[in-house]
Amino acid sequence: MRLTDHTDYSLRVLMYLNQRQTSITLAELSRRLGISRNSLIKVSNQLAKLNLIETTRGRSGGLLIRKDTGRKSLRDIVLRTEESFNMAECFGSASCRCLFLPKCPLKRSFSGAMKAFLDSLDQTTLDDVTPAG
Repeated sequence: MRLTDHTDYSLRVLMYLNQRQTSITLAELSRRLGISRNSLIKVSNQLAKLNLIETTRGRSGGLLIRKDTGRKSLRDIVLRTEESFNMAECFGSASCRCLFLPKCPLKRSFSGAMKAFLDSLDQTTLDDVTPAG
């Protein structure tokens, strides 16, 4: 299982904002996290739409984590930021012509692994993985 860069960056942004608990500019985030400003714009727009952060424009603008975001499970965050969990063609394509479908033991194994992965993330909150500032 590999998460997209978008989800990886989203988690890093949320952890940094959660650690700081103050408004942070995109320039500071880019410098501290080593992520391009363009990528951060996309990530922050989605995080704001998901009501995980607040954004303020202008000279004193920046990004601020919402008060309840730290209590969200990693499962909730990952499910909302990850584009797809299709580990193989048969997970997302109705036109998959795999010879082993519909009773594929490999697909069942992958499905079980995905469930275990998400169940594990459900036991951990953003607060749990945010290092002390």
